[in-house]
Amino acid sequence: MRRLHPALICTGVLLLVVGCSISESVKSSFESSASSSASSSGSSSKESESYRNEVRDYTSAYVKSGGQFENFTSGLGSIAQRHKITNWEENKDTFVGIGAGLRAGSVTPEQFRVWQSNLSNGDSAKAGWMQSGYDQSR
Repeated sequence: MRRLHPALICTGVLLLVVGCSISESVKSSFESSASSSASSSGSSSKESESYRNEVRDYTSAYVKSGGQFENFTSGLGSIAQRHKITNWEENKDTFVGIGAGLRAGSVTPEQFRVWQSNLSNGDSAKAGWMQSGYDQSR
């Protein structure tokens, strides 16, 4: 029967300990990353809500004031810029906020459809987002 050399046994034990240490380090890094990700998505959610609410309030005030549709979009651009949103024309929160603002501004369902058609330009996703905001604000 062969005997294992003590140096070989020590090397095996050392590799096992180092392997466990690396495994724990990777696990710890992963957990830290996941935790960081969760907290940043929470703040992102608050930022989205803040943006949506500002769009809603702007839209409601705009509708109540009887402002011209052409000027409406420039105001949206300013709000988006303040919230560091670079492409408000493709942002779901923009359209949900507009829908909610149209409801808060007491537009009729017929008026809503005109706004929806003009702003969505045939994009069913944008139209759906607006409808969602309009429906949620009942």
